[in-house]
Amino acid sequence: MIRDLKSMADTGYDVLVIGGGITGAFVAWDASLRGLRVALIDKGDFGAATSAATSKLIHGGLRYLKTLEVGLVRESLQERRIMEIIAPHLVYPMPFIFPAYGWGMRGLPAAISAMVFYDTLSYDRKWINDDDKKIPGHEKYSAERILELEPVLDAKDLKGGVIYYDCMMYNSERLTLEPILSAAEYGADVANYVVAEDLIRAGERIEGARVRDLLNEKEYTIRATVTVNAAGPWADLMLGKIRGKKHHGLIRSKGIHIITRSLHKDHAIVLQTASGRHFFILPWRGHSLIGTTDVVYKGNPDEFKVTETDIAEFLAEINATVPSASLTRDDVLFQYGGLRPIVEKETSVEIEVYDASRKYELYDHALDEGIHGFVTAIGGKYTTSRNMARQLVDILCEKLGRAPGACQTHTTPLIGGEIGRYASFTQRAKRAKPFGLSDAVIENLCRNYGACYPKVLESAQKKKHFERICDEFDDIVAQILYAVHSEMAVRLSDVLFRRTGLCTLGNPGEEVIEKVADIMAGELKWKSAQKNAEMDKALENFITLNE
Repeated sequence: MIRDLKSMADTGYDVLVIGGGITGAFVAWDASLRGLRVALIDKGDFGAATSAATSKLIHGGLRYLKTLEVGLVRESLQERRIMEIIAPHLVYPMPFIFPAYGWGMRGLPAAISAMVFYDTLSYDRKWINDDDKKIPGHEKYSAERILELEPVLDAKDLKGGVIYYDCMMYNSERLTLEPILSAAEYGADVANYVVAEDLIRAGERIEGARVRDLLNEKEYTIRATVTVNAAGPWADLMLGKIRGKKHHGLIRSKGIHIITRSLHKDHAIVLQTASGRHFFILPWRGHSLIGTTDVVYKGNPDEFKVTETDIAEFLAEINATVPSASLTRDDVLFQYGGLRPIVEKETSVEIEVYDASRKYELYDHALDEGIHGFVTAIGGKYTTSRNMARQLVDILCEKLGRAPGACQTHTTPLIGGEIGRYASFTQRAKRAKPFGLSDAVIENLCRNYGACYPKVLESAQKKKHFERICDEFDDIVAQILYAVHSEMAVRLSDVLFRRTGLCTLGNPGEEVIEKVADIMAGELKWKSAQKNAEMDKALENFITLNE
């Protein structure tokens, strides 16, 4: 990908997408596949906000059956299968244990009934060529067997449980990046660290945006026939730029995750608190990833940060639900969080945030505000983002006066997904043993880049570029070079958090961070002061607020 704001300012586009999270990413890819001229910008790095703060799940949303959102669950289950097909290297099945306590809503009869319905709604879960990705139905187990499988669970009043399957992402940040890379492959122009300062308005029509490049403070005008507001938690602030017109408000729900010592054996675990809220304990790089919380956030989204209070309250909730975990603050290796936008009409008081729908709203401002050339997307789940984008691009084609054409994103693999059966693809790579790399390094490359992993190796210029960056992780130096020259990594945090897995378990240490900074400084011609500033900025991600 080439970052060229001057060229973008000199080009007229069919569509300008503001927001490079998972929604904007799929909109850009879908529109590009349908032959539209697309530009995409984000005020930060691609997928650095809400889309990076997920539970790493591609799932049907079992808990939405409780609120009878059958349509949402069916859509999510269908999209789960599609994600397995288009991103086979990044999405894989995972067994989940759902322990059943007592005989009420947390009991075994209720759990089995929910699972039967869940399996019925996912009737097409085996309509996939890769046998390893065919998801089996649920199975019921006794309390004794459940405790044998996952001893951390509370034995008190445990009546049994079920094992069912959903999917996890190997790297959620790269799954957000791949639709953007795919869009660029099909002709889209994209740029990170570009803020939309204002919308260009001609009468009752939006014709693009006035933007500022945050890397050099230069300002540009990007023109498009239709502008898409995919700014996530910032969507209402973008709507406020339509001067003199009302705008939809939204509620921001704060969700945090923590990474701790391993609490599980071989399964992900779904737990329900005494208040009826669910959270997950998930296997993650030899540790446990636990999340998420769901509370109203009323501050400026630019100032959001996980607080020590957030962590303490979540630890208390976890320990009350799983007493044997006995987690303390010292057990928390890393914490991260994000803001999820909820359409305001769906909820009005704080206690309702957890139960608020994950349905999305596509809003054409021409319909009741008379503002043409402007569409907003709000809400939704990571899992359903592709289908949300499909519907939005249908609207865009209509507004552009073009036949919508058939959406192709449900059958077209992402840029790294053209690999066939993942296990066979990886086995061949390991047998080839390129440049004498270890099986672990090759597995990591295949997972993160899929069909593009040979390009990563081609970016290496010296033998030392095939070396691991540090002993703890399987990422190699060539990945840094590839990120800088092919994936628009322009800041140190881009590489540490979103192009590699170096910070997936928290701070890898000053030596590792400085090593990456030194390599990037050489490639991007940073001076010492800028390198130090980049390191300081990256380290801010590990700091929590005291309240």
